[in-house]
Amino acid sequence: MKLYQLIIIVTAVALGAVSFVIYNAGKEEPETPQKMDVGKPGKKNEIDKKRPNRKRVRPARKERVESTSTKKPKPTFDLPDDEEAKLNEEQRALIAEIRRALDSNDEKKLCALVQKMQASNEWPDGIPRSIRLTAIEALGWFGATCLPEIAKFLEDGDEEVLQSAIDKYQEALSDFDLSDRERSIILLEAAKFINDADALDSMLFELNNMRHSVAVSTLKNLMKIDNAALKSILPDNIDFYTGEEGMYSPQMLDQWLVDNPDDEFDEEFYGGAKNAN
Repeated sequence: MKLYQLIIIVTAVALGAVSFVIYNAGKEEPETPQKMDVGKPGKKNEIDKKRPNRKRVRPARKERVESTSTKKPKPTFDLPDDEEAKLNEEQRALIAEIRRALDSNDEKKLCALVQKMQASNEWPDGIPRSIRLTAIEALGWFGATCLPEIAKFLEDGDEEVLQSAIDKYQEALSDFDLSDRERSIILLEAAKFINDADALDSMLFELNNMRHSVAVSTLKNLMKIDNAALKSILPDNIDFYTGEEGMYSPQMLDQWLVDNPDDEFDEEFYGGAKNAN
């Protein structure tokens, strides 16, 4: 090979090398993919097991009352004309009394009238659905104090009536004026009758608005209730509340309470809810 040919080849190789370096100088090194920690199969991630922040700020009573009064319109107990035409004389008289109780905001009178209806020989199937639904709306408007009367509707065989009663129960549980012990009573009563697992699951979130001692007592009592829907969702709710898995016996819950006693904030916020503000 002649000298000038060798020089041309060397020059071409050198130029190619320079071009390669310039081309790649602006390119970034690809990042090494990193695996996401999704936890062990079949186990809850630690982040999922964290309980919600319980240090909420309770609104002043005036704000709570104003919020409740503007949240929904007051029921009128109006019935469609064709429905009202089907009522017998006694039922018409009862409806008239209920309307007067609503007009005068007489909560005790309303509850007494609904109790009278529930104690009649016609209860429940002999009472028109429209009346039962409207009675639930009227009771729900007054809130948690009418829950004993609403509870009777949880045994109703009519799906629409039952769902309406469940809805009012859930609304009542969110009442800021309830103490944790009152929440516990409401929850335990509902768990005896409600066979909707999703509805019960939603209600059991209220365990997080109780002191540890009250919540543990509630869980132990829930374990005694023979309700298939409740049994299907109770273990997950125990896991979520305690932040631990497998605390499925009264003895284990008692030990958990020893390790996680009530604190000063819990006593003030959840134990004294009726007197707060």
